[in-house]
Amino acid sequence: MDANGTSSMTPHHSLLHSILPAATYRPIVVFCIGLWGWGLNLYLLSRHHIDPAQLLQIHAIDKHSPMHKAVFSLATIITLLVTLNMWWYSLMKGQASTWTPLICYVLALALVLWPGKGLYRKERERFVRVLRRLFSLNILSTVYFADIILADILTSFSNVFGDLFTTGCSALGNPSDNPDACHRDILVPLLISLPYLIRLRQCISEYLESGGQTKRHLFNALKYASAFPVIIISATQKRADHWIAATGSVPSTWWINDTNLFRIWMFFVFINSMYSFWWDISMDWSLINITTTSPRTHQQTPILRFRRHLHFNDPIWYYAAMTLDFVLRTTWSLKLSSHLYVKRLEGSIFTMELLEVFRRWVWVIFRMENEWVKRATASLPTDNPVLLSMESLHNPPPKLMTIREEDGDDDPASK
Repeated sequence: MDANGTSSMTPHHSLLHSILPAATYRPIVVFCIGLWGWGLNLYLLSRHHIDPAQLLQIHAIDKHSPMHKAVFSLATIITLLVTLNMWWYSLMKGQASTWTPLICYVLALALVLWPGKGLYRKERERFVRVLRRLFSLNILSTVYFADIILADILTSFSNVFGDLFTTGCSALGNPSDNPDACHRDILVPLLISLPYLIRLRQCISEYLESGGQTKRHLFNALKYASAFPVIIISATQKRADHWIAATGSVPSTWWINDTNLFRIWMFFVFINSMYSFWWDISMDWSLINITTTSPRTHQQTPILRFRRHLHFNDPIWYYAAMTLDFVLRTTWSLKLSSHLYVKRLEGSIFTMELLEVFRRWVWVIFRMENEWVKRATASLPTDNPVLLSMESLHNPPPKLMTIREEDGDDDPASK
Protein backbone atom coordinates (compact mmCIF):
# COMPACT_ATOMS: atom_id res chain seq x y z
CA MET A 1 0.00 0.00 0.00
CA ASP A 2 1.61 3.27 -1.09
CA ALA A 3 1.26 6.73 0.43
CA ASN A 4 -2.00 7.26 -1.39
CA GLY A 5 -3.49 4.06 -0.09
CA THR A 6 -3.25 2.13 -3.36
CA SER A 7 -1.83 -1.33 -3.72
CA SER A 8 1.84 -1.51 -4.65
CA MET A 9 2.67 -5.17 -4.30
CA THR A 10 5.95 -5.91 -6.02
CA PRO A 11 7.14 -9.29 -7.39
CA HIS A 12 9.34 -9.65 -4.30
CA HIS A 13 6.35 -9.07 -2.04
CA SER A 14 4.17 -11.45 -4.07
CA LEU A 15 6.78 -14.20 -3.79
CA LEU A 16 7.12 -13.64 -0.07
CA HIS A 17 3.35 -13.69 0.41
CA SER A 18 3.18 -17.01 -1.47
CA ILE A 19 5.64 -18.49 1.06
CA LEU A 20 4.52 -16.75 4.25
CA PRO A 21 0.81 -15.99 4.80
CA ALA A 22 1.75 -12.91 6.87
CA ALA A 23 4.89 -10.83 7.27
CA THR A 24 4.59 -11.37 11.01
CA TYR A 25 5.98 -14.87 10.51
CA ARG A 26 9.17 -13.61 8.89
CA PRO A 27 11.30 -13.19 12.08
CA ILE A 28 10.47 -16.57 13.58
CA VAL A 29 11.03 -18.32 10.24
CA VAL A 30 14.50 -16.77 10.07
CA PHE A 31 15.13 -17.84 13.68
CA CYS A 32 14.07 -21.40 12.80
CA ILE A 33 16.40 -21.50 9.81
CA GLY A 34 19.20 -20.15 12.00
CA LEU A 35 18.57 -22.91 14.54
CA TRP A 36 18.74 -25.54 11.83
CA GLY A 37 21.94 -23.92 10.59
CA TRP A 38 23.50 -24.09 14.05
CA GLY A 39 22.66 -27.79 14.26
CA LEU A 40 24.22 -28.28 10.82
CA ASN A 41 27.33 -26.43 12.05
CA LEU A 42 27.71 -28.86 14.95
CA TYR A 43 27.09 -31.86 12.71
CA LEU A 44 29.62 -30.86 10.05
CA LEU A 45 32.28 -30.00 12.61
CA SER A 46 31.84 -33.39 14.27
CA ARG A 47 32.02 -35.16 10.91
CA HIS A 48 35.34 -33.44 10.25
CA HIS A 49 36.76 -34.50 13.63
CA ILE A 50 36.35 -31.15 15.39
CA ASP A 51 34.84 -31.46 18.86
CA PRO A 52 32.32 -28.61 19.35
CA ALA A 53 31.80 -29.47 23.03
CA GLN A 54 35.50 -29.03 23.74
CA LEU A 55 35.68 -25.76 21.82
CA LEU A 56 32.57 -24.38 23.50
CA GLN A 57 34.03 -25.34 26.89
CA ILE A 58 31.09 -27.44 28.02
CA HIS A 59 30.66 -30.94 29.39
CA ALA A 60 29.31 -33.57 27.07
CA ILE A 61 25.98 -34.60 28.54
CA ASP A 62 25.96 -37.93 26.79
CA LYS A 63 29.00 -39.09 24.82
CA HIS A 64 26.74 -41.26 22.67
CA SER A 65 24.35 -38.38 21.92
CA PRO A 66 26.08 -35.64 19.90
CA MET A 67 25.25 -31.98 20.47
CA HIS A 68 23.59 -31.53 17.10
CA LYS A 69 20.94 -34.12 17.95
CA ALA A 70 19.38 -31.90 20.63
CA VAL A 71 19.52 -28.83 18.35
CA PHE A 72 17.87 -30.68 15.48
CA SER A 73 15.17 -32.02 17.80
CA LEU A 74 14.31 -28.60 19.22
CA ALA A 75 14.44 -27.07 15.72
CA THR A 76 11.99 -29.73 14.52
CA ILE A 77 9.51 -28.97 17.32
CA ILE A 78 9.61 -25.20 16.73
CA THR A 79 9.34 -25.67 12.96
CA LEU A 80 6.25 -27.83 13.42
CA LEU A 81 4.68 -25.22 15.71
CA VAL A 82 5.31 -22.46 13.16
CA THR A 83 4.13 -24.59 10.23
CA LEU A 84 0.89 -25.56 11.95
CA ASN A 85 0.26 -21.96 12.94
CA MET A 86 0.81 -20.75 9.36
CA TRP A 87 -1.45 -23.53 8.07
CA TRP A 88 -4.21 -22.42 10.44
CA TYR A 89 -3.74 -18.77 9.47
CA SER A 90 -3.97 -19.65 5.75
CA LEU A 91 -6.98 -21.88 6.34
CA MET A 92 -8.89 -19.02 7.90
CA LYS A 93 -8.35 -16.92 4.72
CA GLY A 94 -8.37 -13.51 6.29
CA GLN A 95 -10.69 -14.40 9.17
CA ALA A 96 -7.79 -15.17 11.51
CA SER A 97 -6.90 -12.56 14.08
CA THR A 98 -3.75 -10.48 13.71
CA TRP A 99 -2.74 -12.08 16.99
CA THR A 100 -2.70 -15.58 15.46
CA PRO A 101 0.94 -15.45 14.24
CA LEU A 102 2.07 -14.25 17.66
CA ILE A 103 0.94 -17.56 19.19
CA CYS A 104 3.91 -19.41 17.67
CA TYR A 105 6.30 -16.88 19.25
CA VAL A 106 4.75 -17.47 22.65
CA LEU A 107 4.91 -21.25 22.23
CA ALA A 108 8.54 -21.14 21.09
CA LEU A 109 9.49 -19.03 24.12
CA ALA A 110 7.53 -21.35 26.42
CA LEU A 111 9.45 -24.31 24.97
CA VAL A 112 12.80 -22.71 25.78
CA LEU A 113 11.77 -21.71 29.32
CA TRP A 114 9.73 -24.81 30.16
CA PRO A 115 10.96 -26.11 33.55
CA GLY A 116 10.12 -29.74 32.82
CA LYS A 117 12.83 -32.41 32.73
CA GLY A 118 12.10 -33.49 29.18
CA LEU A 119 12.79 -31.88 25.82
CA TYR A 120 16.53 -31.55 26.40
CA ARG A 121 16.25 -29.56 29.59
CA LYS A 122 20.02 -29.51 30.08
CA GLU A 123 20.63 -27.88 26.70
CA ARG A 124 17.81 -25.39 27.18
CA GLU A 125 19.12 -24.36 30.60
CA ARG A 126 22.60 -23.99 29.19
CA PHE A 127 21.28 -21.71 26.45
CA VAL A 128 19.44 -19.55 28.98
CA ARG A 129 22.57 -19.42 31.15
CA VAL A 130 24.65 -18.16 28.22
CA LEU A 131 21.99 -15.55 27.44
CA ARG A 132 22.15 -14.31 31.04
CA ARG A 133 25.90 -13.87 30.72
CA LEU A 134 25.45 -12.04 27.43
CA PHE A 135 23.08 -9.50 28.95
CA SER A 136 25.14 -9.08 32.10
CA LEU A 137 26.31 -5.52 32.78
CA ASN A 138 29.33 -6.76 34.75
CA ILE A 139 32.25 -5.42 32.74
CA LEU A 140 34.66 -7.60 34.74
CA SER A 141 32.88 -10.89 34.07
CA THR A 142 34.68 -13.74 32.32
CA VAL A 143 33.89 -14.10 28.62
CA TYR A 144 33.73 -17.71 27.44
CA PHE A 145 34.22 -18.82 23.86
CA ALA A 146 30.60 -20.02 23.74
CA ASP A 147 29.47 -16.52 24.75
CA ILE A 148 31.45 -14.99 21.89
CA ILE A 149 30.03 -17.40 19.33
CA LEU A 150 26.42 -16.80 20.41
CA ALA A 151 26.86 -13.03 20.59
CA ASP A 152 28.38 -12.97 17.10
CA ILE A 153 25.48 -15.06 15.83
CA LEU A 154 23.07 -12.54 17.37
CA THR A 155 24.71 -9.72 15.39
CA SER A 156 23.58 -11.54 12.24
CA PHE A 157 20.04 -11.44 13.64
CA SER A 158 20.19 -7.75 14.56
CA ASN A 159 17.94 -6.72 11.72
CA VAL A 160 15.61 -9.60 12.55
CA PHE A 161 15.14 -8.13 16.04
CA GLY A 162 14.14 -4.83 14.47
CA ASP A 163 11.94 -6.72 12.04
CA LEU A 164 10.32 -8.59 14.93
CA PHE A 165 9.44 -5.33 16.67
CA THR A 166 8.11 -3.81 13.44
CA THR A 167 5.90 -6.76 12.55
CA GLY A 168 4.75 -7.13 16.15
CA CYS A 169 3.76 -3.47 16.21
CA SER A 170 1.84 -3.95 12.95
CA ALA A 171 0.12 -7.04 14.37
CA LEU A 172 -1.25 -4.83 17.14
CA GLY A 173 -3.09 -2.80 14.53
CA ASN A 174 -0.60 0.00 13.98
CA PRO A 175 0.02 1.05 10.37
CA SER A 176 3.36 -0.15 9.00
CA ASP A 177 4.16 3.22 7.40
CA ASN A 178 3.75 5.25 10.59
CA PRO A 179 7.20 5.85 12.16
CA ASP A 180 5.66 7.17 15.39
CA ALA A 181 3.70 3.98 16.07
CA CYS A 182 5.10 2.13 19.09
CA HIS A 183 7.99 4.65 19.09
CA ARG A 184 9.35 2.63 16.20
CA ASP A 185 11.77 5.30 14.99
CA ILE A 186 13.65 5.01 18.30
CA LEU A 187 13.16 1.41 19.43
CA VAL A 188 13.97 -0.31 16.12
CA PRO A 189 17.49 1.23 15.91
CA LEU A 190 18.04 0.39 19.59
CA LEU A 191 17.09 -3.26 19.02
CA ILE A 192 19.33 -3.46 15.96
CA SER A 193 22.20 -2.01 18.03
CA LEU A 194 21.74 -4.38 20.99
CA PRO A 195 23.84 -7.35 19.70
CA TYR A 196 26.68 -4.98 18.81
CA LEU A 197 26.54 -3.45 22.28
CA ILE A 198 26.83 -6.95 23.74
CA ARG A 199 29.92 -7.74 21.68
CA LEU A 200 31.39 -4.33 22.47
CA ARG A 201 31.01 -5.04 26.19
CA GLN A 202 32.57 -8.49 25.74
CA CYS A 203 35.60 -7.02 23.95
CA ILE A 204 36.14 -4.52 26.75
CA SER A 205 35.79 -7.32 29.33
CA GLU A 206 38.37 -9.41 27.49
CA TYR A 207 40.75 -6.45 27.34
CA LEU A 208 40.41 -5.86 31.08
CA GLU A 209 40.83 -9.58 31.76
CA SER A 210 44.13 -9.50 29.85
CA GLY A 211 45.35 -6.76 32.16
CA GLY A 212 45.44 -4.29 29.32
CA GLN A 213 48.06 -6.33 27.50
CA THR A 214 46.05 -7.56 24.49
CA LYS A 215 45.28 -4.56 22.30
CA ARG A 216 43.49 -6.77 19.80
CA HIS A 217 40.33 -6.64 21.89
CA LEU A 218 40.22 -2.85 21.63
CA PHE A 219 40.44 -3.02 17.84
CA ASN A 220 37.73 -5.67 17.88
CA ALA A 221 35.57 -3.36 19.99
CA LEU A 222 36.17 -0.62 17.42
CA LYS A 223 34.88 -2.94 14.72
CA TYR A 224 31.55 -3.40 16.51
CA ALA A 225 31.38 0.31 17.33
CA SER A 226 31.67 1.06 13.59
CA ALA A 227 28.14 -0.34 13.16
CA PHE A 228 26.57 2.37 15.31
CA PRO A 229 27.03 5.29 12.86
CA VAL A 230 25.42 3.17 10.14
CA ILE A 231 22.41 2.44 12.35
CA ILE A 232 22.04 5.98 13.71
CA ILE A 233 22.39 7.71 10.35
CA SER A 234 20.00 5.20 8.81
CA ALA A 235 17.38 6.05 11.43
CA THR A 236 17.92 9.72 10.62
CA GLN A 237 17.47 8.98 6.93
CA LYS A 238 14.21 7.24 7.68
CA ARG A 239 12.94 10.33 9.47
CA ALA A 240 14.17 12.49 6.57
CA ASP A 241 12.27 10.32 4.08
CA HIS A 242 9.02 10.93 5.94
CA TRP A 243 9.67 14.68 6.10
CA ILE A 244 10.36 14.76 2.36
CA ALA A 245 7.23 12.74 1.62
CA ALA A 246 5.14 15.14 3.70
CA THR A 247 6.70 18.52 2.92
CA GLY A 248 9.07 17.98 -0.01
CA SER A 249 12.25 18.65 2.00
CA VAL A 250 13.94 18.08 5.33
CA PRO A 251 13.30 20.65 8.11
CA SER A 252 15.16 23.93 7.69
CA THR A 253 16.65 23.47 11.17
CA TRP A 254 18.66 20.46 9.97
CA TRP A 255 22.30 21.26 9.25
CA ILE A 256 22.48 18.71 6.41
CA ASN A 257 20.33 17.83 3.42
CA ASP A 258 19.21 14.33 2.49
CA THR A 259 21.82 13.93 -0.30
CA ASN A 260 24.79 14.61 1.97
CA LEU A 261 23.21 12.49 4.69
CA PHE A 262 23.11 9.58 2.25
CA ARG A 263 26.78 10.12 1.33
CA ILE A 264 27.86 10.10 4.95
CA TRP A 265 25.83 6.94 5.52
CA MET A 266 27.50 5.21 2.56
CA PHE A 267 30.92 6.21 3.89
CA PHE A 268 30.25 4.53 7.23
CA VAL A 269 28.74 1.50 5.46
CA PHE A 270 31.98 1.11 3.53
CA ILE A 271 34.11 1.43 6.69
CA ASN A 272 32.01 -1.10 8.59
CA SER A 273 31.94 -3.59 5.70
CA MET A 274 35.66 -3.51 4.96
CA TYR A 275 36.70 -3.49 8.60
CA SER A 276 34.42 -6.45 9.38
CA PHE A 277 35.56 -8.39 6.31
CA TRP A 278 39.24 -7.89 7.08
CA TRP A 279 38.70 -8.91 10.69
CA ASP A 280 36.89 -12.06 9.58
CA ILE A 281 39.68 -13.33 7.36
CA SER A 282 42.70 -12.07 9.30
CA MET A 283 41.62 -12.47 12.91
CA ASP A 284 38.53 -14.68 13.31
CA TRP A 285 39.75 -17.14 10.67
CA SER A 286 43.48 -16.26 10.76
CA LEU A 287 43.71 -17.01 7.05
CA ILE A 288 45.56 -13.90 5.89
CA ASN A 289 48.67 -12.27 7.32
CA ILE A 290 50.74 -9.43 5.89
CA THR A 291 54.43 -9.60 6.69
CA THR A 292 56.77 -6.66 6.17
CA THR A 293 60.09 -8.48 5.74
CA SER A 294 61.05 -11.10 3.18
CA PRO A 295 62.87 -14.06 4.84
CA ARG A 296 65.28 -14.23 1.89
CA THR A 297 66.07 -10.61 1.06
CA HIS A 298 65.23 -9.02 4.44
CA GLN A 299 63.65 -6.12 2.57
CA GLN A 300 60.74 -4.21 4.07
CA THR A 301 58.24 -5.34 1.46
CA PRO A 302 54.61 -6.12 2.31
CA ILE A 303 53.89 -9.76 1.53
CA LEU A 304 50.44 -11.35 1.73
CA ARG A 305 50.63 -14.80 3.29
CA PHE A 306 48.00 -17.52 3.65
CA ARG A 307 47.75 -19.67 6.77
CA ARG A 308 49.78 -22.83 6.38
CA HIS A 309 48.02 -25.06 8.91
CA LEU A 310 44.58 -25.94 7.54
CA HIS A 311 42.22 -28.50 9.03
CA PHE A 312 40.18 -29.04 5.87
CA ASN A 313 42.10 -30.72 3.09
CA ASP A 314 41.07 -28.65 0.08
CA PRO A 315 42.13 -24.95 0.24
CA ILE A 316 39.40 -24.08 -2.27
CA TRP A 317 36.88 -24.06 0.58
CA TYR A 318 38.82 -21.33 2.36
CA TYR A 319 39.02 -19.16 -0.76
CA ALA A 320 35.33 -19.72 -1.45
CA ALA A 321 34.47 -18.76 2.15
CA MET A 322 36.49 -15.52 1.90
CA THR A 323 34.79 -14.59 -1.39
CA LEU A 324 31.34 -15.30 -0.01
CA ASP A 325 32.09 -13.39 3.18
CA PHE A 326 33.20 -10.32 1.21
CA VAL A 327 30.07 -10.23 -0.93
CA LEU A 328 27.60 -10.82 1.89
CA ARG A 329 29.40 -8.58 4.37
CA THR A 330 28.92 -5.70 1.97
CA THR A 331 25.23 -6.30 1.35
CA TRP A 332 24.47 -7.00 5.03
CA SER A 333 25.96 -3.70 6.13
CA LEU A 334 23.40 -2.01 3.91
CA LYS A 335 20.68 -3.95 5.69
CA LEU A 336 21.72 -2.62 9.09
CA SER A 337 19.58 0.28 8.02
CA SER A 338 16.15 0.72 9.53
CA HIS A 339 15.22 3.18 6.76
CA LEU A 340 15.11 0.20 4.39
CA TYR A 341 12.13 -1.20 6.31
CA VAL A 342 9.55 -0.20 3.75
CA LYS A 343 6.91 -2.48 2.36
CA ARG A 344 8.16 -2.43 -1.21
CA LEU A 345 11.42 -4.03 -0.01
CA GLU A 346 9.74 -6.64 2.16
CA GLY A 347 10.79 -9.55 -0.04
CA SER A 348 14.35 -8.33 -0.47
CA ILE A 349 14.75 -7.81 3.28
CA PHE A 350 13.67 -11.40 3.90
CA THR A 351 16.14 -12.60 1.26
CA MET A 352 19.00 -10.62 2.78
CA GLU A 353 18.20 -11.91 6.27
CA LEU A 354 18.41 -15.47 4.96
CA LEU A 355 21.67 -14.75 3.16
CA GLU A 356 23.15 -13.31 6.34
CA VAL A 357 22.12 -16.44 8.26
CA PHE A 358 23.93 -18.47 5.58
CA ARG A 359 27.02 -16.23 5.83
CA ARG A 360 27.04 -16.66 9.59
CA TRP A 361 26.75 -20.42 9.15
CA VAL A 362 29.92 -20.34 7.03
CA TRP A 363 31.61 -17.96 9.47
CA VAL A 364 30.97 -20.28 12.43
CA ILE A 365 32.49 -23.26 10.58
CA PHE A 366 35.78 -21.47 9.89
CA ARG A 367 35.84 -19.61 13.21
CA MET A 368 35.68 -22.86 15.12
CA GLU A 369 38.08 -24.52 12.67
CA ASN A 370 40.58 -21.76 13.38
CA GLU A 371 40.14 -22.18 17.15
CA TRP A 372 40.62 -25.92 16.79
CA VAL A 373 43.86 -25.44 14.81
CA LYS A 374 45.11 -22.92 17.38
CA ARG A 375 44.56 -25.34 20.21
CA ALA A 376 46.12 -28.18 18.24
CA THR A 377 49.27 -26.28 17.27
CA ALA A 378 49.47 -23.88 20.27
CA SER A 379 49.93 -20.97 17.85
CA LEU A 380 49.65 -20.26 14.15
CA PRO A 381 53.20 -19.96 12.72
CA THR A 382 54.31 -17.08 10.57
CA ASP A 383 57.56 -16.51 8.70
CA ASN A 384 58.16 -13.20 10.46
CA PRO A 385 57.05 -11.94 13.85
CA VAL A 386 56.44 -8.44 12.52
CA LEU A 387 52.95 -8.38 11.05
CA LEU A 388 50.78 -5.64 9.68
CA SER A 389 47.70 -7.64 10.60
CA MET A 390 45.98 -6.97 13.90
CA GLU A 391 47.60 -10.13 15.31
CA SER A 392 50.81 -8.15 15.86
CA LEU A 393 48.99 -6.14 18.51
CA HIS A 394 49.21 -9.06 20.93
CA ASN A 395 51.70 -8.03 23.61
CA PRO A 396 52.97 -10.32 24.99
CA PRO A 397 52.60 -13.02 22.29
CA PRO A 398 49.35 -14.98 22.53
CA LYS A 399 49.30 -18.13 24.60
CA LEU A 400 47.19 -21.21 24.28
CA MET A 401 44.16 -20.78 26.51
CA THR A 402 43.09 -23.68 28.65
CA ILE A 403 39.55 -24.89 28.38
CA ARG A 404 37.35 -23.47 31.12
CA GLU A 405 34.16 -25.18 32.05
CA GLU A 406 30.98 -23.12 32.26
CA ASP A 407 29.99 -21.96 35.71
CA GLY A 408 27.27 -24.12 37.14
CA ASP A 409 27.53 -26.73 34.40
CA ASP A 410 27.94 -29.48 36.92
CA ASP A 411 25.05 -28.40 39.06
CA PRO A 412 23.05 -31.60 39.72
CA ALA A 413 19.88 -29.59 40.06
CA SER A 414 20.09 -28.59 36.42
CA LYS A 415 20.25 -32.14 35.10
